[in-house]
Amino acid sequence: MTWIDEASWTRSLRALFGEGMFAAVGARRHDDWRRDALDVMRLATADPRAWPRQVSAPGGDPYAPGPNGPFGAVTPNDFVGVFPVPRRGAEQIVVTLQGEWFQTEEIPDFPAREAELISHARGVLDRFGGDSLFFTNAVSARNDPHADMFRREGVYEGFTEHAMDCGVIALSATEVGVFWGFTTD
Repeated sequence: MTWIDEASWTRSLRALFGEGMFAAVGARRHDDWRRDALDVMRLATADPRAWPRQVSAPGGDPYAPGPNGPFGAVTPNDFVGVFPVPRRGAEQIVVTLQGEWFQTEEIPDFPAREAELISHARGVLDRFGGDSLFFTNAVSARNDPHADMFRREGVYEGFTEHAMDCGVIALSATEVGVFWGFTTD
């Protein structure tokens, strides 16, 4: 784990999250982390460190907060479709969000960029500390949380009305982060 500051967080966030992607963090305020994650998904809470977020809809406009955002219809019951994944798997999933259909084969020049992309994903997730927990909707994690998430099946428990969505929820004792990608076709 490395120490992360706002400048390195922002650099890594911008390197990984662009149009049609969602990266936001909020404070842990409830006993049930799912309620905190919903607040982040609905953009109903600010980043406790006041660091930037990247929440850009396809076309480049910001996602709207509340029910008009990409997670507007999500309820606490939908979290049965997330599965624990170790830090390494979470880093890999964050990287795969770069590719269409969330596969490394769809990331331009992936073999040459793999180390750089992993470094950025590690930087984003290091914010949550060494005791953090990670969850994903990639079904491969349900069957084997330690699977190689670069080479997983492209099956996901969808959270949104998009054709496909995938991501990672990161939890620390004080913060929850939601890092998600969407496919509209």
